[in-house]
Amino acid sequence: MTSSLAKYHIRSPRYILQPDDNQIVRLAGPLQVPWEEGTEIKNISLTGLAFTVPADLCPSIGEFIKIQYTLADSQTTASHALITRLEDMTGHRILVGVKFYRMDLAQRVMLAQSMAIKLKEQQIRARLEVQKKLGPGASFMPWLLLTVWASLFYLTSNLIWLRYFAEN
Repeated sequence: MTSSLAKYHIRSPRYILQPDDNQIVRLAGPLQVPWEEGTEIKNISLTGLAFTVPADLCPSIGEFIKIQYTLADSQTTASHALITRLEDMTGHRILVGVKFYRMDLAQRVMLAQSMAIKLKEQQIRARLEVQKKLGPGASFMPWLLLTVWASLFYLTSNLIWLRYFAEN
C-alpha cells in the first residue's frame, strides 16, 4: 500500500547534477571512517540528496551518516543525514537516498542559493541549445509572427468599419 501512495508524496525540487559539476561526496558512517571512493552525487534538493556507492560500501536504511559535498560556489559543507532509500543500479552500484538531519539555517540558505545558481545556469544552457537547434532566425520569428498577426487584425478591423459606414 505504501508503494502506491509514495508517488503522490510531495518532494522538493531537485537539481540533477551535470557532468561539469563536482560530484564527489565524502561519507562517514557510525564508525566515523570517512571514504569517498566511487561515490557520485546524482541529484540534490533542500531536503536531501541521492548518490551512488559501490555495493560493498553501501550503508543500511535508517543509518545516520555524516556527508561532505561541494556547493555551486565551491564551498564545501557537511551535514548529518539519514539513509531513507536504497536502489540497485547496474554494475554493482547502489543509489542511496538521504534526508538531511538537523541542518543549520545558514547551511540551508547556502544550499538554496547554490541550487538557484545551478538551476538558472541549467535553464540558460537549455535555452541556448534550443536556439542552436532552431537556427539564427529563431529569436526573430515570434516578432515576425506577431507583426503579421497585428497587421492582419488591423486590416480586417478597418474593413469591418468601412463596410459598417458604407451600409449606414
